[in-house]
Amino acid sequence: MFKKVMSLALASTLVLSAGAFAASAAEAEDAVAANDESAVAADDSSAVAAGDESQVGAGTKIYFDVKSAGWKNFSKIYCHVWRADGTGKWPSWQTKKEVCKKESDDLYSYDITKTGNAEEIQNAGSKNLYCVVFSADTGSQIYNTIMNGNCIGDTVYVTGNQIENPKDSQKTDTEAAWKNHPECGPQKVITSTSKIVGTALADGTTDVTLLADYLLDYVSDDGTADTSKTDKTQDLINQLKISPLAVMSNVNFKLEDFVKAETMTKDVADKKKATIEGILGNCTDPTKGGEKVNKDEIKNAEAKNDAAESNGSSNGGSSNSGSSSNGSSSNGSSSGSNSVQSGQETTIFFVFAGVMVAAAGVFFLVRRREN
Repeated sequence: MFKKVMSLALASTLVLSAGAFAASAAEAEDAVAANDESAVAADDSSAVAAGDESQVGAGTKIYFDVKSAGWKNFSKIYCHVWRADGTGKWPSWQTKKEVCKKESDDLYSYDITKTGNAEEIQNAGSKNLYCVVFSADTGSQIYNTIMNGNCIGDTVYVTGNQIENPKDSQKTDTEAAWKNHPECGPQKVITSTSKIVGTALADGTTDVTLLADYLLDYVSDDGTADTSKTDKTQDLINQLKISPLAVMSNVNFKLEDFVKAETMTKDVADKKKATIEGILGNCTDPTKGGEKVNKDEIKNAEAKNDAAESNGSSNGGSSNSGSSSNGSSSNGSSSGSNSVQSGQETTIFFVFAGVMVAAAGVFFLVRRREN
């Protein structure tokens, strides 16, 4: 009789413990769901106050103030996002994944999860790794605008200024900026007519690398310079206030990198280098009061990556973005979710331990009774 009673007691203990286990798991799941719903609600509420300082960095949406652009007679607004260094896989121009949502007559939103790279963007923090362009199905569009992870929740607006299109000088683009992130304005580049436009540098670029790329672009593989472009070198150096020696060092770094990657032969690299040495060797240095550069120093310039020294990044690519997450709300949401999961695992552990102790006690009493 005692064995039967103890068996029933053991069975009851196991049933009650299983019930406690299920209840604990259910509570944890409810907590996770509540956390997710809160995140969604916060994301939706950001549409009401887009551009408000308290909403910057919230959710997974960015916004466009279409009223500031003055666009008319459009039916769709699109958002094109890509990594400034040209790497990665991103949606194509004005495809379904780039369609924005109308929040009001004046405001449209774009959910960056549609890019397939939301986590990467969120984790970028303050690194200016991305470009964004809002456009309409009428052909209107804004100029390339730099974006970082902290821009999530912020609003892009049109400033009213016009910028020369970097590739086609016959066209002008509408300048845009972020309401709460002045460091992420129009992308700074040198145009095809040797003008400097924009204010925001993408991570992995500096004023020095802009001119280095410019010279590499306008010196052909056989070492012939497009003098209509390269004759503007001194003027660009003066405007950018950079050292010709620093530019040559960066040119050497880039050429060595091209050869290592086998995207350029050593012969082509040597011809480009010799021509650019001649161009920079005839310049003056605004960082030294307009002093004439030393040609021997230019010829023997050490290969240096100016972008790495300035930004702590060799190329501004995604490999650097993961280590600098600082303040985006996605991190806060993840932390909250992880804390619920951690609590669930702790509860399950103690419930399981209780079951094992109870079973051992019953077994001990049964064995003692038998003896």
